[in-house]
Amino acid sequence: MKFIADRTLGKLAKKLRVLGFDALYWGGGNLEGAAKAAATQGRVLLTRSRRVKEKAEGFQVLVVEANDPREQISEVLAKLKLQPPADQFFSRCLMCNEALLAIPKDEVEGRVPDFIYRLYDSFHICPRCQRIYWPGTHLQRMREELAKTIGE
Repeated sequence: MKFIADRTLGKLAKKLRVLGFDALYWGGGNLEGAAKAAATQGRVLLTRSRRVKEKAEGFQVLVVEANDPREQISEVLAKLKLQPPADQFFSRCLMCNEALLAIPKDEVEGRVPDFIYRLYDSFHICPRCQRIYWPGTHLQRMREELAKTIGE
């Protein structure tokens, strides 16, 4: 399932990406633009605005009630009856939503801090923004937060 989150739900979009979902963030422009993008790209529009619900034609809209991003994730998963596959967690760039690609360790030398290069053997790169990811200590903290949020 693919999503587009309006400008009020940027943190939700990022958390959906952590779970491996294709989740665009519509940071600029108006809600009508996000609705058009949802319709043309086959995405579920996530919004806090109730006014778009009446106008939804040709695409699905989910009005998110919760304020806290963790509660928003739980709400979206429950309302859409989704169970995110654990093998897709951390597979998308948190910044630009692209699917990450594995990259050989020798190709990240000089592009990550030296101590990171020495400590880790597994690296992934975003083909769009070139951001490099590795399984650092933040990964365990994120996994713990996910467990609290979705019960994994």
